[in-house]
Amino acid sequence: MLSERKMMILKSIIDDYILTGIPVGSRSLSKKPDLDFSPATIRNEMADLEEMGYLDKPHTSAGRMPSDIAYRLYVDRLMNINQITNQEASSIRSYFNMKMNEMEQVIDLTAKVLSDLTHHISLVGAPQLDTIKIKRIQLVKLTENRALLVIVTDSGIIKDTVLAVAGGIDDDYLNMLSNVLTQNAAEKTLVEATRIIREVCCSEIGEHKALMDEIFSAIEGSERKDVVLGGVKNILDYPEYSDTKKARELLQLLETKDMLYDMLDMTGDLEFSIKIGSENLYEEFKNMSVVTATYRVGGNKIGSFGIIGPTRMDYGKVISVLNYVGLSLNDILSCFLENGNKK
Repeated sequence: MLSERKMMILKSIIDDYILTGIPVGSRSLSKKPDLDFSPATIRNEMADLEEMGYLDKPHTSAGRMPSDIAYRLYVDRLMNINQITNQEASSIRSYFNMKMNEMEQVIDLTAKVLSDLTHHISLVGAPQLDTIKIKRIQLVKLTENRALLVIVTDSGIIKDTVLAVAGGIDDDYLNMLSNVLTQNAAEKTLVEATRIIREVCCSEIGEHKALMDEIFSAIEGSERKDVVLGGVKNILDYPEYSDTKKARELLQLLETKDMLYDMLDMTGDLEFSIKIGSENLYEEFKNMSVVTATYRVGGNKIGSFGIIGPTRMDYGKVISVLNYVGLSLNDILSCFLENGNKK
């Protein structure tokens, strides 16, 4: 259990290091008006904090820098989470006020706004549709050899895919096929719908196998686990990655979308999850922090998004941005739900 004085000194060290990235010395701390302690007292307390594992001392500096356990204490008990500024709120609203007709546009824009406001790397997971149920499947003829497949779910998320169709297939046949698909897929998850359609529908409408194969691929493609990244170039601004080789290794790692999706999936139903340095499951992120949050429709979680950055990130600022963006996402996705239910 740290004394109140140690907590004050540790918080001041962490706040300074987050702001500057420069190891903090006792001399600079003793000049702070909120730390009314002598330089000798501060040096002794810093020595104790180092011995307890809360501070690290780089070989090339007389100052100290926070350890992972110091950041954990800071996140759990010491940091201030302020509301975002009016300017930041206005900036977020300006992004999301753009006209968006597809879920993909919403995801891409979310990644951009997160990276722009935090100056870190953002990641946004595509909606987890394994619990979302199909409401309707509709095929609409576009040209002689093209049709549009529209999948509407109970969360209003619409998946539309252009399919190739054989000549001679008319609107009446596509309407009949749409009715058969909907009758068998309605109130089923994507996984269940694919299985049932394969088992039941092929026997009824199997004469157009090529079209059915495309429909299967489109439905299964809706389950694709994907992650959109934003602000990857921000890594070049991290002093921690001034080493070109180290930066290149992280950039290559970020191309591993399955691993990134798994990291987001670990958020579970938590409103926020903060993994600091060594707390991360993957070795490659032991020098980074990953802050994730969930986005919802009607109170139900359908996906996760977050920030990857140095362990000295401004956690309070990151959480306030994630919270505001999450609320904005909820509003946008609720509109998708409302519009989808009207179709």
